[in-house]
Amino acid sequence: MNSGDFYQVGSSLQPNSSSIWRNNGMETFSRSSREVDDEEALKWAAIERLPTYSRLRKGLLTTPQGEACEIDIHKLGFQERKNLMERLVKVTETDNEKFLLKLKNRLDG
Repeated sequence: MNSGDFYQVGSSLQPNSSSIWRNNGMETFSRSSREVDDEEALKWAAIERLPTYSRLRKGLLTTPQGEACEIDIHKLGFQERKNLMERLVKVTETDNEKFLLKLKNRLDG
């Protein structure tokens, strides 16, 4: 749980990147990867059926081994919360840097 990715359920959006690849006709994922994606989609569907209050408190946390676990956000320990926030900020900084570089290249070109 220390270095996984976190997706909080706030709406009915599901992170399902493998469907993008399949829709483009690219079969890059193995069968076991699809099974993992299907299992994760089932977990998201189960979370979406929860009442709104419970849905806002729950999310999926991807472990370093690639396994998605349902967690209650309010029950995370101090270190787990700190690691989660660091990962979220790190991703944001990377995304902002990519955006600014693309904008600079567009203005220069």
